[in-house]
Amino acid sequence: MSIQLEIEVLDHCPMCGNATGLRELLVTRDFESGTGDYPIQECPACSLAFTNPRPSEASLPLLYSGRDTPDFATGSKGIAQRLRDISIRSYLRKRLPESSGKPLEVLDFGCGDGSLSFHAAMSPGQPVVTSVDFHDKAPALVGETNGRASYRSYWQWREGGGRYDVVFLRHVLEHHPEPTRLLTELFQALKPQGMLHIEVPNRRSVWARVFGRNFFAYYVPRHLMHFDTASVKQAIEGSGLTAIEVRKGHTPLIGRSMGNALSRDIDNLGVLGLSLFPLQILADVLFGRSTTLRALARK
Repeated sequence: MSIQLEIEVLDHCPMCGNATGLRELLVTRDFESGTGDYPIQECPACSLAFTNPRPSEASLPLLYSGRDTPDFATGSKGIAQRLRDISIRSYLRKRLPESSGKPLEVLDFGCGDGSLSFHAAMSPGQPVVTSVDFHDKAPALVGETNGRASYRSYWQWREGGGRYDVVFLRHVLEHHPEPTRLLTELFQALKPQGMLHIEVPNRRSVWARVFGRNFFAYYVPRHLMHFDTASVKQAIEGSGLTAIEVRKGHTPLIGRSMGNALSRDIDNLGVLGLSLFPLQILADVLFGRSTTLRALARK
């Protein structure tokens, strides 16, 4: 894949605006499409780490021209897909409240391959699901919900708006150049007392230390932000939302981290990646530093 990106250099933190004491954590590279090396800097004021230099916002769509990258779980097939389906259904059971009267209005922002939208639409109570992403066409799974989920491109969604009881923002915030701006937009889309569920990689994971620059969750230049617990909370509260909790979560990532280190194509959801997932969870638990952070916020 040959991509020509417009690159910008930041002289301040993209979340809190601090320009003092920014320090370089490491330099990693674009293992996905070979666009070069990218430093990751840390802000001492809010604890956010961020890719800098980075692609400009105008050139970001070039990185997502098709649903064919690890963001869309392209390696998820057969038993891996079934395990993923079970995981998503379990995730939703804990996060979709029972409706009192009218069906819940649910927004899956950055819906990817549509798996969460599909299972949300098929949940008890028949929630009304709106799937939003940055493509013109809906993912195939949204079309398999018999009209219980509908797709809108981000630009169509911005024109029409909507008010939601529950919003899911899973592995999206780290891709956005201004996280507070996105969360403010979603704050405005929530109904009073509406809930926002956020999931991001944890830059303080024990596996970040094990793999260093090869740690898959850095995923430059697509991941522009690299969060820890403190910076997730600050992003939420800076948008007007109330942070209820930030919990530990687990996402398979040893496969591609190993692949980066060995210059091999190893999928997180392939046989090797999934077989190492129990080891990953064990280390997460022993060291108390999970690979994923799951935050709950309320309007």
